[in-house]
Amino acid sequence: RVRAADLDAFAHQEAPFDLVLEAVNPARSLARHPLFQICLTLEATPDAPAAATPVFGPVEKRGNGSAKFDLEFFLRSEDGAELSATVLFAADVFDVETVRRMTSLLGRVCHQVLDDPGVRLSALDVLTPEERALLTGSWAGSTAETGDASLVVRFDEAAARFAERTALVDGGRRVSYAELNASANRLAHLLRAHGLRRGDLAGVLLDRGADFAVAVLAVVKAGAAYTLLDPDFPDERLRSAAREAGISLLLTAPAHAARVEGAWPTVLFPAHDDLAAFPADAPETGPTGDDAACLMFTSGSTGRPKGILSSHRNLVSTVSGQSYGRFGPDEVFLQCSPVSWDAFSLEFWGALLHGGTTVLQPGQRPEPALISELSRRHGVTMLQLSASLFNFLVDEHPETFDPVTVAFTGGEAASPAHVQKLHAQRPGITVVNGYGPAESMGFTTTHLIDDAAGSQTAVPIGTPLMNKGAYVLDGRLNLCPPGVTGELYLAGEGLAHGYLGRPDLTASRFVPDPFGPAGGRLYRTGDLARFDREGRLVYEGRADDQIKIRGFRVEPGETETALLTHPDVTQA
Repeated sequence: RVRAADLDAFAHQEAPFDLVLEAVNPARSLARHPLFQICLTLEATPDAPAAATPVFGPVEKRGNGSAKFDLEFFLRSEDGAELSATVLFAADVFDVETVRRMTSLLGRVCHQVLDDPGVRLSALDVLTPEERALLTGSWAGSTAETGDASLVVRFDEAAARFAERTALVDGGRRVSYAELNASANRLAHLLRAHGLRRGDLAGVLLDRGADFAVAVLAVVKAGAAYTLLDPDFPDERLRSAAREAGISLLLTAPAHAARVEGAWPTVLFPAHDDLAAFPADAPETGPTGDDAACLMFTSGSTGRPKGILSSHRNLVSTVSGQSYGRFGPDEVFLQCSPVSWDAFSLEFWGALLHGGTTVLQPGQRPEPALISELSRRHGVTMLQLSASLFNFLVDEHPETFDPVTVAFTGGEAASPAHVQKLHAQRPGITVVNGYGPAESMGFTTTHLIDDAAGSQTAVPIGTPLMNKGAYVLDGRLNLCPPGVTGELYLAGEGLAHGYLGRPDLTASRFVPDPFGPAGGRLYRTGDLARFDREGRLVYEGRADDQIKIRGFRVEPGETETALLTHPDVTQA
């Protein structure tokens, strides 16, 4: 094949360069050669043996002042003894460490191919033992013992320890841990009386407020899992989500009761006097870390939303024993993210499992002016925002960050310019870029952004959280070398059980973990990423056509399916 291809090429060796350019019609740039940027040249003496042994020694950096191409390999065989090489590279494209790694890799590949010419390209080992140890060790994440405690156990411990401290702020109402715990226990007994049991799924359709928080706690205290139905969603979307979830019970308010009708019983949030009839001690349901805690819906490529079923351990591990933020009784979180989004978990459980305070923003959508006012009024210290909202607040409401000690930006690519601007306005503030799909329960990797972010072209998404893991793999689940882009796979305690009622989809996205303990799983994100030289992940885009809009995942297929339901639309 090589011979035939070369002879065909030699037959056209007299083609004028201008005609080649006209035929190829490449995108032209004065900064580079129009046809190629990488060149390999082999110079051999006539008596050179057919299979000279390559020798790859140390790489020395010698500047010559110019480079015609981005990368040039000059291989020479002198006196038929061995191959020697010179590598010329453009210093504004490559650094010497990258080129040194390339030459070392080329040497390993050549030796493997000469030892076994029949080896498949996919079987070539392109990693040094040191690189493999990093990619499966410290760069992949770290672990620590966290126990098997559920959300219920962790919250009850915090409520007992910080009984008189404020747990919730809802407008002018402040709710203590003791009051919140007693109300949630009473409502849990009421839900049990309506048949809600461990392993069931309850739909919660309430406007954001103190009653909503009590309802979420009561469902998990009853041993069940919750799916949060956003009152701003259309009725049909709410009904389809409830049917898809197979809820055993709907907990709602009179204003929303008729919106989601079905075979399930509907329980209206009771008045205070009615709730007082039930005991204030917790029901003995005893959910474990592996029990389901919540079901979240995200956009589906077939037009059918995917229900992500997550466990108590998934939520607890994201906000416990972590160093990416400050968790404790002196922290004040603002819960402004949509309740159907996985970001809700950090803002809600991140406070309540540690004795902190969560301020509940009125309404179902983040409102910039309201966020700014609530942040200053209540002294919010931990603020989580999508990248778009973060940038807007930095530009239009910089006073929002006056009391904030840790600000999170996520959901989309972080803006280095806005991060640098905030650092200049608020010296000392900690800004964290977070990444993580709902299938891995919120943040899975984080990166602390320093004051020099403005000089970066892209902000890394960082390193895995404690007890979470990350690998960059190629199409055959081989580890990609540092600097090489591949698909990002996630591991660890954050991984959801899978997609409710979708075993085929679960099997395609949650695959066996070849690097971890037996029975471990990886989640295939569909995101492209690479490790930089410091072991930080850098986001490189998507492997499919999924898009993000203000932090929300949108599958174009779902939009197409919705358009096709219109009687006048035949194709989308």
